[in-house]
Amino acid sequence: MVVLSDIFNGSVDKNPNEELCVVYVLYFDEKKGQIPLLMYPDDRFRNNKRYMRPVNYHPVWFLESAELDHIDLEYKGYAFFGKKFATKSDRPKRRAGLEVETPETIVLIVSLPIELEIFGDGLIRKLTEELRSKFEDQFSKVIESEIANENVIKTPKVQERITIGKKIKVFMRELIDNTIKNYFANAIQKKTESPSFKTQKAISYFALRGFDSLVLNNLRGEDAFSNIQIFDPTKQAIEAISTTLPISINNINFISNSQEIEITVQNNTDKELKNIYITTTHVKEFFEKELMSLEVEFWFPQEELLFVSPIVPHIDEYLFTVNQRVDDGDYLKILTQRIDLKLINKI
Repeated sequence: MVVLSDIFNGSVDKNPNEELCVVYVLYFDEKKGQIPLLMYPDDRFRNNKRYMRPVNYHPVWFLESAELDHIDLEYKGYAFFGKKFATKSDRPKRRAGLEVETPETIVLIVSLPIELEIFGDGLIRKLTEELRSKFEDQFSKVIESEIANENVIKTPKVQERITIGKKIKVFMRELIDNTIKNYFANAIQKKTESPSFKTQKAISYFALRGFDSLVLNNLRGEDAFSNIQIFDPTKQAIEAISTTLPISINNINFISNSQEIEITVQNNTDKELKNIYITTTHVKEFFEKELMSLEVEFWFPQEELLFVSPIVPHIDEYLFTVNQRVDDGDYLKILTQRIDLKLINKI
């Protein structure tokens, strides 16, 4: 991965929706250089020069060959995965020496928070495959539409080109939306338990940001990323989860003298639960450190259990997780609860 440090002057504007993923589709214009075609989820930022600075300076542009699977850039807490590829073209070029058939140079860049970089390789490959499969012959029409939109005088023929390009971009955005939604939903479900440090960091990020595979169908829209929440920060951590769930936290106490927390958890089902794994982790800047880990072989119906976990001085935020090992050896997440010591009872 290429690390870009201080070659830019000034700060880069933040897209309010980039907490999970941002996708850029760009092309190389023979007259103007690299031009953004569309940006997901918020297209307004593609005209923001400060925000687009890392994208325009991404090393993928300087590759002479597109044979590499992809090339990465790390900048200010984000990983930018870039892939260059060529597509068919049938538009007149604006520079001498280029034929109508000269292929279009398309660059796809996927930006993820550095905590989620483990998903970047697979995601950019999937997006590239989908876009090339569905729109291989239509990129030139979208580019033609972008060029036509620059004309001061727009004849009916020019207006028709612009309209065609806009319609294709709508379908491209729909494809990107569905691909991301399905990719993250599957990735979260498959990686809920793994010894990989990067995987654990990613799961912590999802948990603390309030993203969950069950609500990823709300990705679409300008404000959707920031509105997805699992945990309500205005509510106290001791508030019990609905009893319709198999497991609920009934009470949490902070024992200041011994620097421990007592967590009372109940099996709300009418069945005996087996192979339950309980962990408490200390979370700081999305890195996890395990403080308590134990196995409950048998948990009787409606039984209430008390778990005591140590804490770290001067650290207020923890994750309490209940997983169940299933027959195929994987782990099913039953409950994840964020605990804030500032909001619970002290005894």
